[in-house]
Amino acid sequence: MVDSLPIYVPALPARRSALSAYERLKPWTRAVSTPLWTMPPRTGPERLIGRRPTTLHDRDCDALAAHIRRTTVAIMHAQQAYPAWVDAFHVEDEPGPVTVGLWNHLPPSPLRPVTGIERPGWQQAATMEVAQASGNGLGIRLLLSELPDERSSEAVTELIERVRAVAEPLDLLIDLGAVTDEHHQADKWALRACDLFGSLHHWRTLVVVAGSVPRVLAHLDEGAMTEPHRFDWDIRHMLLHAGAPMAPPLVYGDYGAQHTRGADQPTQRRGGGPPWGLLRYTTERTFLLAKASTEGERRAAGIRTLARRIVGMQEYRGAEFSDGDRWLSHCARGTGREGTGSAEAWIQVGHNQHMAYVTHQLREAMSE
Repeated sequence: MVDSLPIYVPALPARRSALSAYERLKPWTRAVSTPLWTMPPRTGPERLIGRRPTTLHDRDCDALAAHIRRTTVAIMHAQQAYPAWVDAFHVEDEPGPVTVGLWNHLPPSPLRPVTGIERPGWQQAATMEVAQASGNGLGIRLLLSELPDERSSEAVTELIERVRAVAEPLDLLIDLGAVTDEHHQADKWALRACDLFGSLHHWRTLVVVAGSVPRVLAHLDEGAMTEPHRFDWDIRHMLLHAGAPMAPPLVYGDYGAQHTRGADQPTQRRGGGPPWGLLRYTTERTFLLAKASTEGERRAAGIRTLARRIVGMQEYRGAEFSDGDRWLSHCARGTGREGTGSAEAWIQVGHNQHMAYVTHQLREAMSE
């Protein structure tokens, strides 16, 4: 079992696209990346992590347990001997299904359960038991929507006091959520959080996660490209240059090449997705997002045109850099409909090239 400290934590939805993207990374990239997998809900309306719905929408406990079990098996298959955190917030409205489908299966694996200060007492107790049985530790995911204060520090302290006697080692996952605006205050929130919470415990891993891929691109015409800024990467630089010593060293995290709501939609949703998707490519400071149609006679030609634009850019790293780069190269040079993929395939390609590039960036930064 591999259990070394990561240099990168991608917060990913536990869906086939992201799981496959992680599986297809090169071994050294997988070895230095520890994902934070969030299980999507099975049915019902879209949810928001951190906010428990007032109405229980998924009342079929057997079907929910089966959904959780399938997702657990998929995560285990993707991770193999590599560790990861598994956040079941969207499927843990009641203890029965999540216990049967997930927590009973974690102790023999390298997977770590996740809890938080907003979780009910039974959930915190259950994840403590799993962490104690496995010896793999426990992740505390702290969702920030404003500048943290002494009240949140007291809540984290109380949770630490409850869990550390049985659930060591502990990881702190500071989640800033979506950071897509240049006027954001996330860097100040992150620095304040590290000051408040970093010294509360001898954390095994201290992570700051944020996501900067915009969720809404309805204004973008099909066939057009936009280039939003990687504010999440800027936050890392700000924290490093703040000069505050941290033990353990701060670990960078993001939401891959997808927006932060990727795990919030149910796997069984009505009406399907929009008639378009995004080809994605990550550069040093930006995301290249190209809007492609998923239907119509000119669909394949439009996708290949966008792929050619990406691989023709100076920022393109070459077909051998990652599985995602290779797919873009083949798509750009191919003919006909075959090999142009689907919206789900484009998400997989985007995550794969992104994770490969970010670990490359981080490894280069560490060698400077």
